Amino acid sequence: MDAVEKTRIVVENVSKFFTSNLGRVQALKEVSFCAEEGEFVAILGPSGCGKSTLLNMIAGLETHDQGIIDVSVENVNQPERHRMMMFQESALFPWYNVIQNVMYGLRFKKGLKRADYTDVALYYLSLVSLKKYAYSRIYQLSGGMKQRVALARALAPNPQILLMDEPFSALDAVTCEQLYKDVQRIWRSQHKTILLVTHNIREAVVLAQKIIVLSPHPGRVIREIKVDLPYPRNLHDTAVSDLTYQITAILNQKSL
Repeated sequence: MDAVEKTRIVVENVSKFFTSNLGRVQALKEVSFCAEEGEFVAILGPSGCGKSTLLNMIAGLETHDQGIIDVSVENVNQPERHRMMMFQESALFPWYNVIQNVMYGLRFKKGLKRADYTDVALYYLSLVSLKKYAYSRIYQLSGGMKQRVALARALAPNPQILLMDEPFSALDAVTCEQLYKDVQRIWRSQHKTILLVTHNIREAVVLAQKIIVLSPHPGRVIREIKVDLPYPRNLHDTAVSDLTYQITAILNQKSL
């Protein structure tokens, strides 16, 4: 199997339904796109369009009702160690310190001896600029630092695919801007395939190579946009602002 097949994500005509007190509700409608090896893809759409549900299905945490989701040309039906998830909240264990939280994820890394856990965890903490906080308690960290620890924990098992579900939505603007720079740097050095779910248009433009734009409920793909801007990107670049404006117009038109 070649390298592209190992990490290529294919979503084809995927639909999802939920049952509520209003009856059967469609969350996603015939969604199709792909993410190539090492590609940074943002799934962008308004609240309630099903984008987090879509990411959960790619992670194997939820099932889809129609269509196909393939990773490594294999159908996704459960979580796998080569796909790691980073959530909106840091979801760290408060009874563990920072390095223990990062080492927890190393249980999923095959062939790694427990004696090597500390060195590997320290490497990834260094990658997110938190090495000196390795033995701090979780309650001692700011919100941005907690998300850095969550990022280190997700990267530590060396997954092929990193799935990010609005990981910056609860953070202040200054912290977000710094994390955008960090994520760009880490992605460019680690060459992971990344899928980012966000409702923040400028965030998608700053980070992604390709943006999958979903319609309001039920979510369906209304546009696939290639972001041909050089890295590293800055929130305040004119080109970033221009593309953000164009995508905003697309979403406003579709929500009328």
